[in-house]
Amino acid sequence: MESVGIVLQRGENNSISALLKADIEITSGQLFLIEDGSKKTVVRLDEYSYINEFFDEKAPFSKTLLNDKIDVELLHMNTVIKAEMSIVKRYNHSSVPKPGSIVKLLPEIKDEKDLLSFYQIPSLQGYIEYGRLAGSKIPLLLDLNAITMHIGIFGETGSGKSYNMRYLITLLSNIKLGDKLTAIPMIIIDANGDYSDFTSFNIDLISGGRGWIKKYVMRDTLSDAEVRLSIDLSLFTAKDLADFIISLKYGDSAPNSLQSNLLEQVLLQHDPQEYNWLLGSREGIEALKTELEELKTSGFSPSTIRAVNSSLEVFYGKVKKYNLVSSSSSINEQTLDVIWNTKGLGIIDFSSDGSPGVDISTKQLIVSYIARLILDYLTKSKYSGKQKLLALVIEEAQNYIPSSDYPVNARITKDVLVTLATQGRKFGVSLFLVSQRPAFVDKYVLSMLNTFFFHRIYHEDVKYVMSATGGLPEHLSKSLPSLDTGYVIVSGLMSALRSPALVKIPWDDRIGSYAGYVSDIESILVG
Repeated sequence: MESVGIVLQRGENNSISALLKADIEITSGQLFLIEDGSKKTVVRLDEYSYINEFFDEKAPFSKTLLNDKIDVELLHMNTVIKAEMSIVKRYNHSSVPKPGSIVKLLPEIKDEKDLLSFYQIPSLQGYIEYGRLAGSKIPLLLDLNAITMHIGIFGETGSGKSYNMRYLITLLSNIKLGDKLTAIPMIIIDANGDYSDFTSFNIDLISGGRGWIKKYVMRDTLSDAEVRLSIDLSLFTAKDLADFIISLKYGDSAPNSLQSNLLEQVLLQHDPQEYNWLLGSREGIEALKTELEELKTSGFSPSTIRAVNSSLEVFYGKVKKYNLVSSSSSINEQTLDVIWNTKGLGIIDFSSDGSPGVDISTKQLIVSYIARLILDYLTKSKYSGKQKLLALVIEEAQNYIPSSDYPVNARITKDVLVTLATQGRKFGVSLFLVSQRPAFVDKYVLSMLNTFFFHRIYHEDVKYVMSATGGLPEHLSKSLPSLDTGYVIVSGLMSALRSPALVKIPWDDRIGSYAGYVSDIESILVG
């Protein structure tokens, strides 16, 4: 391990001041090792500045700097780095490094024994290696036992967020347990087709531990890897369906209560198993209209009944257009059984290719159905004594769990996803929320996430994210708006460091090659 500096003094709150060599490449968030005799401590670089023993801002010397090359060289030769550091990890001691302790780069990891020693864990079983800690070749270990505590992945366009999610999927598809490969069973709500290639030309990236891999589309299927998407309305309550159907016509986040109550009253007269016929066929819609007309004698006005009938027609138009509703839905408990047993992957392709012309309200209905299906399935498994696990990845999470500042009506999805976030973990649900704008994601749900992958985010999102997530060290939060592409700050329970870490994600052309990505414009233009 190369010695690069020396501790100057101890500070409060486990902070340390040190001097570092000026010729080393460093970045805020980078980790170092401090040796104080036999005591070893891992520290994080919080802030740093270059200082020079000859330089004083008030001295006449400063006036010559712009004109005298010799003076500039002299200044460079006598420059050091003043560093402020904070303790991340102690090795079998509880003290703070004393002045004079040696600052070193992180050690080289030659084998599994070195990695276990660095993290002070007995085994790599249950961990996956993720990227490299900034300034080193040491991977960050992610603890799979914390995956059901839910995960947030946030970053603006071009920050590497989608690549990171693809990288995580490949890691979670090739988990080595003993001499076997396995995977986390997973369903992905794919907003832009960023993962559709995992069922075609890049299938080998994720097929190591998976048996079953399918893509669900809302158009005619083009290959054996695609399945036409349909859902079962019997999983919804009468109130949920009534509120959703009424809101379709008027677009209100709070639908007309009188109309919604009227439709709910009619639906409650039926067994939920009838909902697919009642709302998914012309005969069923007409039967509902007849029942609504009979309620004129109960005090409901003709105008209210006409409004409900009109909303039913809007809903039926969606159902008919996409062949969306079926009692033998294409995603059901048997599907989840297959996904669990084969550690499979289901991709719901909401891109313009997989679901051309599909509006956000229809997508919300589908996401709400899948969330309910997963929760019901895992709850039944838990209470029958068969604990299972499923991960649900939701791209553009703000469309399904919006904050009060985001102008999207998501009543049909918000309640069930809040339940997944708060209650699902004990039943084996692992929720991955992915968004460009975390400030538009519900703050309460963000507070339920316990692991975060932060890429570069917008300035206006930083304060919101810090408030909702419990915060990062100040220097790391300040770096979020300018974080380089390819770097990510990992914080939370999955990190084996148990402290926020700056990580560089390795670039892999295969992971970065997919239908939603265009690079090397010059080569494309010249053919």
